[in-house]
Amino acid sequence: MADYKTTVALEIGAQSVTMGVFTPAGRGFALSRYARRDIVLDPVEEGMRMDYVSNAIGELVAELKVRGSEVRNVVSGQQVFMRFIKLPALDMDDIAEQVGMEAQQHIPFPLEDIQYSYQELPGSSEVEREVLLVAIKKDVLDSLNEQVESNGLRTRSVDCSITSLYNAFRASYPEENEPVMILDIGAKTTDIIFSDSGRFFTRSVTAAGSFITNQVAREFGMSFRDAEQFKVASGAVSLGNGHTDSMGEQEAALATVIRTAMGRLSSEVQRTINHYRAQYHGNAPVKAYICGGGARLPYALEFLQSALNITVEYFNPLQCFSIGKHVDADALEQDGICLGAIAGAAVTGAGIGEFDIDLVPTSVGKDRAEKAMLPKVVAAGLLALAGAGFFAYTANDAATKAEAALLKAQPVDEEVSRVSEQIANVQGKYQGTMKEIDKVAEIYNLRFAYADILRQLSSRGASVKFWFNEFSPLINYDVETNSLTEAADVKGTKLIDMNRSRNAGNDSALNQAPDEVDTKKRGKAPMVTAIYVSGFTIKTPGDERSTAQRQAIYDLVDRNFDERSADSLFSYQNAKVQKDLNHYFQFIDSKASKGKMPDYVEKFMMVMPLKTPIAIPELADGAKK
Repeated sequence: MADYKTTVALEIGAQSVTMGVFTPAGRGFALSRYARRDIVLDPVEEGMRMDYVSNAIGELVAELKVRGSEVRNVVSGQQVFMRFIKLPALDMDDIAEQVGMEAQQHIPFPLEDIQYSYQELPGSSEVEREVLLVAIKKDVLDSLNEQVESNGLRTRSVDCSITSLYNAFRASYPEENEPVMILDIGAKTTDIIFSDSGRFFTRSVTAAGSFITNQVAREFGMSFRDAEQFKVASGAVSLGNGHTDSMGEQEAALATVIRTAMGRLSSEVQRTINHYRAQYHGNAPVKAYICGGGARLPYALEFLQSALNITVEYFNPLQCFSIGKHVDADALEQDGICLGAIAGAAVTGAGIGEFDIDLVPTSVGKDRAEKAMLPKVVAAGLLALAGAGFFAYTANDAATKAEAALLKAQPVDEEVSRVSEQIANVQGKYQGTMKEIDKVAEIYNLRFAYADILRQLSSRGASVKFWFNEFSPLINYDVETNSLTEAADVKGTKLIDMNRSRNAGNDSALNQAPDEVDTKKRGKAPMVTAIYVSGFTIKTPGDERSTAQRQAIYDLVDRNFDERSADSLFSYQNAKVQKDLNHYFQFIDSKASKGKMPDYVEKFMMVMPLKTPIAIPELADGAKK
């Protein structure tokens, strides 16, 4: 049954912070007031993000006059891990334990470092049930919670934007029973959500607002912050066929760049639809609803409707709410499609959401545990007082009986000691087995390290000016003492031989470590300390003096992979790179290649030192790599 009480909802997004106050109105909710703050940070400023978030929350608390309130928080989908897992259909009481075991297998971090929540999805059969697992790193969750509580709020619950948005959709469009798709075009990711006759599926892609801004910054030679302002103030999506003829030259060029970036998004959406249909046997959506900051770009709706060839509408998350008299109608018309997450938090608070995800921060979990224990402590105290009186009355008689009981208990005590010793031996064996299991689990989790590196290279290194064709981890490679001008320096430390991999021969593509990096001879564990990447850039044929394409790669590394960026996986320092370029970059033009390369390309090689080295598991003696 719905419980309509005043709800304060807060969404901490990738580039914005939004807060709303929902109050009971008749048999539902009213949005009585709301406010938003944009947080536009250059990638190199990510380390200052929490300060900006805290300031924004403080301003919203003061503006909406909610200090001291309980708040339902919503974190962005980019900060959580979402997995669909299959469980055997055992008794319902067993599901929590099953999910706990599966969480360790599906999340690339130790279980003690994450906080997770889950919900069973509809459509489970007698053979198996499907569960949505939502997890977040504890340090990220606790850091966000600290900003909330330091500004005079008390956390009631923490949801993620994807499930919260789905709750808002189901509440606002209860009659929508056909297969539809929701595209939440945010700053860092676009969340693609399927609602298919009661079924739920989601996937996130990196083609989103920041991706568009990066393309604008690259094409116009601007900083990220200036490019974002330019996009918001003058941006639109070109529809082609002379659509930009009436625009100024710069606005027309901007619209064309945005169209190209949006083409990447439409391709990712179509790929997701195909994946959903093939792997999950879902139905193709007949309609799409768009929302989020990226959906406010002029002509975004028309472009997606043409590209996806289905009906596209703006998502109105407030369709099931009334609007308070103090809400600015003009501002709401612009911001409405960005309020889905806080609307979903209000739906969850009323107890009518289809998802009830709660990611509990450490401090909140302790408070809940203490409150849960309080009645038990009081009851225990009362029992202790009663017991003390009874004990005083029976103490003398009990002492006599106790002596007789001890004599009878002595043989039993000896038997217990013998069994305890056996248990200790078994526990020792168990602990040894668990250590071996931990080693295997560590090897299993290593596979995600390279997936993260490839994902970051793909999302931040996309360009029409160059492309990658080789990726190889380097074993115990010291970038400061080796040079790319000496090919042997790199070749001797490559973990993967791309030539053997391409030829698909019987030999493994993994290299044996040479003497200088052999771990057994040096007594060190094998570690991947850097990544070798090579590829080609496009250049003007015949122009051997042009270095524009080289500068594009230097700029790419400086902007996107510098170690000052909190989430960069690489330890580039621009000063060191500029001082010793040949330690990090090497270019081979077509003339130097003596006809081995066409005249319109130039080969480049990069060594990218890692912030955190990656261990290489030791193989048993005699095992083939």
